[in-house]
Amino acid sequence: MSFLVDTDDPPGERLRRLLPSLSVLAATLLMALPMPLAWGVMPHVALLLVLIWASLQPRLMPTWGAFLLGLFFDLVSGLPYGLTAFLFSAAVIGVRLAEARVERHSLFLDWLFAGVLVLLVQLLTWQLMAFTGQPVPLLPLLVQALLTLAAYPLVVRLAARMQRKLIEVDA
Repeated sequence: MSFLVDTDDPPGERLRRLLPSLSVLAATLLMALPMPLAWGVMPHVALLLVLIWASLQPRLMPTWGAFLLGLFFDLVSGLPYGLTAFLFSAAVIGVRLAEARVERHSLFLDWLFAGVLVLLVQLLTWQLMAFTGQPVPLLPLLVQALLTLAAYPLVVRLAARMQRKLIEVDA
């Protein structure tokens, strides 16, 4: 991990640099827990955090980092290895392209863009799973996309709070 964290950095800086990845890893583990839900569908918090960190801290959520986090997600979730790695990387590239074209942010615009990306990721998941010979029904993926969109403001608030706490620790 020395390529990500310089050993001469103070401890607060090390934690700040690792926070986006650690939060996505924690969300992945949270999503892997057995949940007593009727459909077994929960918001894709890991994807939301990848999108949010790619927007808030682009240097701390590089495309290759999203790829590695996606590999971990695939390993934990049992999806075909590389599926989520590809999708997380593509989502980060989508955020980068949008960031290059949009000057100002608003919660509504970011929420709308995240909604488009989440829906595209779910549709690509559906198609790629069918391509791998493991088709999944579309309806649960669409329900997960709606739940993910509903969770967006809460996850943004959580990420912003984490970022503020780290800034306060450094000050």
